[in-house]
Amino acid sequence: MRRLKVEEQRFKITVQNAEDEEELIRTLSTLFNTRAGSQPADRDFGISWKCLDEVPEVAENLFYLEAVRKVERYEPRVEITNILYRHEAGKMTAHIYFSGKGRSGS
Repeated sequence: MRRLKVEEQRFKITVQNAEDEEELIRTLSTLFNTRAGSQPADRDFGISWKCLDEVPEVAENLFYLEAVRKVERYEPRVEITNILYRHEAGKMTAHIYFSGKGRSGS
């Protein structure tokens, strides 16, 4: 099983069992690095970080819902299989695990 991981300040991405993993890493990194509302052509593209103003338990739930909704809309080739959270020095880091779906020939 091949795994690719990208680490960013606010999140880590791991893609498993998918074709074109490098491309998926790029598109998911773009999605998660873009703040929602910042793209003139598509104001919904990107992730809203408003949830980070909440207490950790609420922030985790709101982030999960936001991530699932945006991945389903903008990168339907994968699905979120898990999100693990780390809280340090008042910052939340999300490690998001993705798996390919609908692979041809499987």
